[in-house]
Amino acid sequence: LWSSMPDEQLLAAARQGELRNRQKLRAQALRLLGDPRAEALSEQFVSRWLELYKIGSMPPSAKDFEAYYVDGLESAMKTEARLFFRHALENNLPIEQFLDSDFTFVNGGLARLYGIPDVRGSKFRKVALPDKRRGGLLGMAAVLTASANGIDTSPVVRGVWVLENILGTPPHPPPPDVEPIEPDIRGAATIRDQLVKHRAIPTCNACHQSIDPPGFALENFDPIGGWRDRYPRPNRPGPPIDSSGQLLSGETFQSITDFKQVLLESHRDEFGRCLTSKLLRYASGRTLAPRDEAEIARIAEEPVGLRDLVLAIVTSKAFRTN
Repeated sequence: LWSSMPDEQLLAAARQGELRNRQKLRAQALRLLGDPRAEALSEQFVSRWLELYKIGSMPPSAKDFEAYYVDGLESAMKTEARLFFRHALENNLPIEQFLDSDFTFVNGGLARLYGIPDVRGSKFRKVALPDKRRGGLLGMAAVLTASANGIDTSPVVRGVWVLENILGTPPHPPPPDVEPIEPDIRGAATIRDQLVKHRAIPTCNACHQSIDPPGFALENFDPIGGWRDRYPRPNRPGPPIDSSGQLLSGETFQSITDFKQVLLESHRDEFGRCLTSKLLRYASGRTLAPRDEAEIARIAEEPVGLRDLVLAIVTSKAFRTN
C-alpha cells in the first residue's frame, strides 16, 4: 500500500501477532490507506496495470501531434489515470467506473485534447464529461497512447490490451510462421480491410476473432487519444472509421459507447476477476497459480467498491499465506 517499510505501529501489531486476526489486519490496512503515503498504490499499481511505462517509448511525430509536446500531454495523461484511480479508491467507487464514468480529471492541455471547454492552466480538476465517448479507462489518453505506436493505431495491439487488462483473457502468441501486418495507407485501404484479409488465413482466424473487435471499438481515437471520424490521409479526406464489431461471445456494437455498454452488461464479472488478479499479483509480488483461482473468484463475486476490493485482497488467504 505504501511501497515502503512498515511504520512502527504496523511493526508493533505484527510483533504482537495481531495481523493473524483478519479484522485487525483489515483495520491496519484501512489506516495505511488513509495515510498520504498510500499515494504509492495509485502511482505504481496503475503504471503496471495500464502499462503507463510504455508512454514515451515511441513518441508521436511532432509535426502530426504538436499538442503532445506543446501541452505536455505525456505527463498529463499519466496524471489523469492516477488521479482517477486514487479518487475511486478514496471514495470506494464501484469498479464499474473503470469501464464507464461520467467524469475524469484534466488540466488545460488534456481538456483541449478532449474538447472539454473552460479548463485552463496546469492544475488538474475533476470535470463532468460532455458525452459518453470518454468515460472510463478506454477513453483515457494514457491507455490509448500506451496501446499505440506513436505513428498510427493498431486494432490488434489495442485489442490485445483490452483482452489482457480489462477482460483478463490474453490471447495465445501468434504462430511463428505468421508475419506481423502493418496498416496499408496506400489508396483507400484501411486497417480493417487488411485484418479481414489476415483473418482469411486459417492459422490467424481463431485469435483475431477475439483480438480485433475490441481494437475496432477504439479506432476513433488517434495515437495520442484525440477523437477522429476519418483516417488521416495526405492532402485529402481519408476513409471514414468503422468502429463496429462483434465479440467472440456474440455481442455486437456500433461504437465505443456501445462497446462499453456491452462490457458493463455482459462482461462485468470478467473485469472484476481481471482487476482482482492484477491487484493480488501486485500485492503478493508473485505469479499467480491455479490454487489462487478459487479465491480470486470468491473475492470478485462480491459487488464491491475499489477500497473494498483492496481490503478483501489484503485479508484473503491467498495474500496472508503467500
